[in-house]
Amino acid sequence: MRGWLLFHNDVADGVPEAEEIRRFIEAGKRRGIKLDALRPRDFELIVSTERDWRAEYANGKLPRPDFIIPRTGSETSYFTLAVIRQFERMGVPLINGAEAVEACADKLQTLQLLSASGLPIPTTILAKFPVDVDVIERELGFPVVVKKLRSTRGAGVVLCQDREQFDDLASLLGDAAHQSDFIFQQYIARSHGRDVRLLVIGDKIAASMERRSLNGNFKSNISLGGSGECINPPDEMAQLAIDAAKALRLDIAGIDVLYDEKGYRICEANSSPGFVGLEKACPVSVPDKVFDYIIDRLKPPEAPRRSIWSRITRRKPKEKVRETEKA
Repeated sequence: MRGWLLFHNDVADGVPEAEEIRRFIEAGKRRGIKLDALRPRDFELIVSTERDWRAEYANGKLPRPDFIIPRTGSETSYFTLAVIRQFERMGVPLINGAEAVEACADKLQTLQLLSASGLPIPTTILAKFPVDVDVIERELGFPVVVKKLRSTRGAGVVLCQDREQFDDLASLLGDAAHQSDFIFQQYIARSHGRDVRLLVIGDKIAASMERRSLNGNFKSNISLGGSGECINPPDEMAQLAIDAAKALRLDIAGIDVLYDEKGYRICEANSSPGFVGLEKACPVSVPDKVFDYIIDRLKPPEAPRRSIWSRITRRKPKEKVRETEKA
């Protein structure tokens, strides 16, 4: 079996998420799966009426893979989406597909889709400038969370404690070049400094951990120094994560869930979730879980076996015809 893993950067020390890429490649070798890490920008995207397989990459041609795993996350550009769509429409199985990757690359679109499916989320407002602070206070209250639409590993997320602090930040953001790149989000006090990351693979919970801040910060990301503890999620939380993955059409998903006074709310969804911290907290090999899913998905369906009874009943009409002919 041969697969591609789409990744924006070189698989080198110090590159965020490079360790996850190496884990995939090593696990693939162990299982006889050749996995190539390819940069989307190095493809020559040629659209024509030809029906034969064609993949031009870095001045060379690549054979057709059995599957493709995009690991581009929030850094997914228009070009990368075009590459994913190209091979998806040529019939290569994508884990995850272009629609799902695009939905998760934009935090607001993620929340719009989850909300349309009736799933609980923090109330969110897309930033526009100048900011009407009265609207923010009326709809969200203070403190309020400010996020970049495209960010990962907890970067680009701040908590404004009061109106005065928010005014200062809004003025600063209003002078930025990309004013529409931010959202304002309801602060969920009960989940301050903690949340749960659930890994969903093929409509099943593969692993989950509760993340906690160790310094009082409201962000609990492992990449920011938080700690992770493997947990067995309550049925309601597990089902919420599975429903979120289905709503976003994700084969593989990292769903972040917040604790709320009335239960839980979905904070974010990731189409290429980091899992180094998850593997340290939980006794699980994420690449192996993913490969198990891919192998099962690509397995050709077995031909239905006819029972002895069906074979007997199929022969009976023929026997009756012969008896009639003899008569």
